[in-house]
Amino acid sequence: MPLRQSRLENAITFNRLHTVSGRDQQPRRRTHSETALSSRLAELEAEIRARDEFLAVAAHELRNPMTPIAAWVELLSNLSRREAGRIPPEILRGLERLEYLVDAYIRRATTLLDVARISSQDLQLSFTHVDLSSQVRNSVAAITPAAHNARSCISLEIQENLVGDLDQTAVEQIIENLLSNAVRYGAGRPIEVTLVRSVNAARLSIRDHGIGISECDQVRIFEKFQRATTSRSDGGFGVGLWITRQLVLAMRGEISVTSALGLGSTFTVVLPLKQE
Repeated sequence: MPLRQSRLENAITFNRLHTVSGRDQQPRRRTHSETALSSRLAELEAEIRARDEFLAVAAHELRNPMTPIAAWVELLSNLSRREAGRIPPEILRGLERLEYLVDAYIRRATTLLDVARISSQDLQLSFTHVDLSSQVRNSVAAITPAAHNARSCISLEIQENLVGDLDQTAVEQIIENLLSNAVRYGAGRPIEVTLVRSVNAARLSIRDHGIGISECDQVRIFEKFQRATTSRSDGGFGVGLWITRQLVLAMRGEISVTSALGLGSTFTVVLPLKQE
């Protein structure tokens, strides 16, 4: 996908340069070249649209059957825990592992669906009153087990009753993505989460003390299919921060990062409390 997009961008750049440099030199050849190039650009754009549509359908079809499966696995896990004295430990561990894998599968399918929707400009937000203070607390509580497994502790400094006109699902995903990044790259060190009012906006900062991000990588981590580390051992598609940025911008907000290698990273999101 990045290769195909790169070809399209190069073709557009060539077209612009050729138009300027050859305007007075070879008008007939220029017209023929522009016609051929425009036709090819239209074909490439159609291919990209078809790809995004296929990706959206595929992700939707892959995710939907897993929802009832996840519900049954959760039910069986809860029943097994209640009867822990009668259920062999290996079955309990197997169900817990299955629950984790199903959840990971659904999250990945959802990520693909988000990529397709944003790429095709089909992202539809529903603005309502969102209690950011409660949402940050809930998101931190949800990720705390994963943080404990990574040997990180999360501290909170939250201004209460911060309510904004935002999209609930988008806010949840933004917080979850940034917290997951902090846990994944935090090297088992403390993570600090801060939420305060800043004039007519809310400012959320999530700081880790992990591996950090080099200055050159900070420029590209918000791009699609990019990551600051070349290791693939942590999984993912390299789109989490890109999706996060698109959601923040869709709500007229801003996102930034300050970091240094070996000194951790701080991601800051500023969201307006009222949409104009």
